[in-house]
Amino acid sequence: MARQSVVLEDSELLSKLRDDNRHAFNLLYDKYWEFVYNNALKRLVDHTLAEDVVQEVFTQLWLRKHLDDIKNLPAYFYIATRNQVFKLQKREGKYIPVEEIAQELLVTHENAEAKLLYKELQMAYQQLIANLPPQQQLIYELKYNKGLSTEEIASMLNLSPKTVRNQLGRTLNRIRDSLIVSIILFNIFNQ
Repeated sequence: MARQSVVLEDSELLSKLRDDNRHAFNLLYDKYWEFVYNNALKRLVDHTLAEDVVQEVFTQLWLRKHLDDIKNLPAYFYIATRNQVFKLQKREGKYIPVEEIAQELLVTHENAEAKLLYKELQMAYQQLIANLPPQQQLIYELKYNKGLSTEEIASMLNLSPKTVRNQLGRTLNRIRDSLIVSIILFNIFNQ
C-alpha cells in the first residue's frame, strides 16, 4: 500500500510540475537526486561526472515537464540517467561503437600487419553476428543496419521494448567481450 501512495504523490507532483510549479520540481529533486546520483556513480565511478549527470537529468525533466509521457518516475530517472551516462561517455570518447573502432583501424594504420589484423577483426565481428541466436541477430540487424528504434523493433517483432533493449545489451556485451582481445592485439602490434 505504501508504494501506491508514493506513485500518487509522484503523479500529483508531476501534475503540478506541468503547471510550472517550482516547488513541485524541488520536491522531486529532493526525493530523487540521490537515486539518480547513485545510478550515475555506479556507471561512471567519478563523483564530479555523476553530479553533472544529475544536473542534466533534472534539467531535462524541467524542459520536458509539459509532456504527459512520464508515468513512473523511478523508471524515468533510471533510463534518463543511463542515457545521459552514455551521452557523456560518447562525448568524452570513452564509449566508441565497434564499427568506429574497426574503421579507425583501417584508416589510421597502413602497414601490412594492421591490414591483416583489421581483416581478422572484421571476420571475427561477422562471425560473432552470425553465431548469435536468431532473435538477437534479427534485432541487431534491425537496430544497427536498418537504423530502427527500439520501439519500432518491439512493435515489428511483437516484443516489449524492454525485451528488445535486453537482447541488444546481451548482444553488445558479447561482441565487446569477444572483440576486446583483437583490439588489444592490434594496439600491441602498432606501438
